[in-house]
Amino acid sequence: MLRIRRTAFTLIELLVVIAIIAILIALLVPAVQKVREAANRTQCANNLKQICLAAHNFNDTNKRLPPGVVGQNGSGGYYGALTNLLPFVEQSAMYNQLVAAGINLKPHGANGSWWGNGTAWAVANNNIPIFVCPSDNPYSRPYCFAYLYTSGYTIYGGAFGGGVPNLGRTNYAPCAGAIGDVSDAFWGKYKGAFYPDSAEQLHKLTDGTSNTILFGEYIGDDIVGGSAYGSPAAAASAAWMGTGTMVTAWSLTPTGGWDTFLGRHTGICMFGYGDGSVRSLRYFDTQAAQTGTTGWYNFQRCGGIRDQEPIDFTTVE
Repeated sequence: MLRIRRTAFTLIELLVVIAIIAILIALLVPAVQKVREAANRTQCANNLKQICLAAHNFNDTNKRLPPGVVGQNGSGGYYGALTNLLPFVEQSAMYNQLVAAGINLKPHGANGSWWGNGTAWAVANNNIPIFVCPSDNPYSRPYCFAYLYTSGYTIYGGAFGGGVPNLGRTNYAPCAGAIGDVSDAFWGKYKGAFYPDSAEQLHKLTDGTSNTILFGEYIGDDIVGGSAYGSPAAAASAAWMGTGTMVTAWSLTPTGGWDTFLGRHTGICMFGYGDGSVRSLRYFDTQAAQTGTTGWYNFQRCGGIRDQEPIDFTTVE
């Protein structure tokens, strides 16, 4: 008679198998995360490239780049550069709704605030994927910047409180250079392509389009213990409709702040240049407003359109 004998794992053998599986999972998860982040970085770079190409197409059509933000000099428009790019990122229907509502998106256009206009508010509640970095979730932050723009030697931002979960967000902001268009000889030298009511032309970026930042990554206010502008102890992302300008004056640091460029990718922040290329700049300073370092000066030269100073990219890449 054939006797069949059944065997089983001992407890020690079972524990060894579980330990081996745990080690394999521990090795696999970081690898999967790295692959996912690599894919996210590629997608983010593609987003920036498409936004810069949209700016090129806008320039070809209108013989100028879009204004950084419309109407801060008295009219209170608060419509940022991305709004003007809607027809060039396959969102013509949204743009046409704004035009049909009588909203003037040209430099010095006289408009009321976009959140006070029913049509503009409805359009602003659209999520446009190309405006969002896949490594971030800007919709997770409870506050949202209604506008960002420069005036004089200051950058201004105003944030909505909670209750705007559907408002379309962005992780990309147009570059104003150091602090935008100012008369001071030093700071004005590093003026960028986008500032309130700007009308710069690509062929007049005499530093060269390959040396000039047009758009960069932006998170908003996401510092532990930090606060959104005018909104204590709250984290805030940015509405794509009102994101007018961002500055380079406060350096490029890994902690960032609501008034600096900042990305979600470890160690680097990505920028789209005037020639359509995308470059990753590393965080070279340890704190905001750390002026005077070699990296800081080269960052200002990247943001400036006519400073005529050579850039040493080895200090920032």
